Formats: sequence, structure tokens, C-alpha cells
Amino acid sequence: MFHNIKLNKKQRMAKATIEIDDKFTFTWNKITVGSEKSKRNVPAFVKQFFEKNISTRSELLGAAFHDRYVAKYYEGDTRVKKWSPGVKEFKYNANPEIDPFFLIQVEFLFRGGKGGFFYSPNFTKDSEIKVKLIEVVDENDERIQYNCQLTGSLEWDYKSSHFKNHVEKVEEGGICPWDDVSIDVRINFRDNYELKNIFLYNEKGYKLPTQPIELIDNKIVGNPENETNLCFILDIMPNVLTVMTNQVSSTWPDFKTKNIHMKCKYLNF
Repeated sequence: MFHNIKLNKKQRMAKATIEIDDKFTFTWNKITVGSEKSKRNVPAFVKQFFEKNISTRSELLGAAFHDRYVAKYYEGDTRVKKWSPGVKEFKYNANPEIDPFFLIQVEFLFRGGKGGFFYSPNFTKDSEIKVKLIEVVDENDERIQYNCQLTGSLEWDYKSSHFKNHVEKVEEGGICPWDDVSIDVRINFRDNYELKNIFLYNEKGYKLPTQPIELIDNKIVGNPENETNLCFILDIMPNVLTVMTNQVSSTWPDFKTKNIHMKCKYLNF
């Protein structure tokens, strides 16, 4: 899975790709995380909102998403690369009518006997991943498990400096020898925080006088607490995730059992 490669000047950049086309089981927790005092049940209408919209209102968290919300400079109606006198700055405002409700976050976890760390690639604008909710496979008082079909192609620059940094974190951080490191890929559905913020703050970043959510006795409460309060729905929704691993003793599926493949100069699966 991992390749020990001597780094040189010719290996500064390397295109990395993940191809994925398979069914995966995602876990939804019905009870919020945190201290016992702050925990509460996630309302049923939040789960129903997720089931209704996950297949059509999800987007990969990557360069395309980040770029949309970065302030850009315009001279009249023409966008310019650099600011100059007379050039105005504009920032895209989230739109609940067209923007995604959910972000698909793909991360790596390098881990060994003494801990680990996450690596979040910056996927290019050409990257995409599509999701289709298939079915509920298991449900009890604490959680729900969904089967979802994921299809997509992810691309980013995995530079030699990235690889060197990861090797150093594993070995010099005392996690384990590099040859013994385990890699997990975590795919996570989370709220679109840019969309949520339009209900909380004005364009200057100040809190709006009427807030759609608040903390009462350390618990999230909606104002109102029903299906009309999109901010509350996004805020209380749990992270819904799945994990692939190459670790033998794991409850998560092994890479070999799923149609997901990574290729680059430095490591692959």
C-alpha cells in the first residue's frame, strides 16, 4: 500500500486520484455528541429532511466549493485578478434555493499504535462525487444505518512535501514506523456551514437580532423547532459517516472489499 520513495526535485508534484463506484453503509446517530448534560435527541423531522435531500443537495467539499465563497474583485461587470483603485469586492451569498444542504468531506487518517492524524486534500474543481440514498439497513434507539451509492472521481496534488511531512509525523511523532502505518479513508456528510451562517450573521459578520437557534441548559434549541427552521436542521444534524481501512482488526470494511482506488507516486490502494 505505501511506497518508501527517495524524494528529489523531480518529485515535487504528483497528481493523485481516487476513483469510487460502490455501495457504502453510513451511520447516523440519533443522539447528539458531547457531555451528558448537553446531549439531546435529534428530532425526527431532521432525519426526514436528510433522507429527502441527501441525493440531490450534496456537494464535495473541495476547491470548487471554497472558491465560491471567496471574495472576488470586479471592475464594472468584469472580474479582475488583483485589487486596484475603483475595483469593488464582492462575496457570494449562500442561497438556500440552489446551494447544497450537505457537504461530502473526504479525509485520510494515518494512524498507528500511538495515535494518528487527519489529512484533508484540496480536491480540484474537476473533482466530483455523486450520492444516491438506497435504503435503511438497520435502526435502533441510538442510530440508523443507511446504504448509499457513491460514484465519483477525486483529484488533487499530492506533493513530495506532503508525503515527506506525513512520514515525519508518523515516525518522528512516535506513532509507529512508516511501514506499519494504517490508512483510513473517512467519507462524511456534514452541514453546509456557509448556508447556515446566512441565518445567523449579516453581511458584516454581526449576529442578527433574531437567532434561529440558541443554547438552553447547554442544549441546542430551535426558534422555532420545526421543519421550517433550516438553520436548526443543519446545526443539529449529526455527521453521517463511513470509513474504509487496511487495518485487519476493524469493524469497518477493508479497501479490498470495495470498489475504491487511489493512485499517485507515493502511496496507493
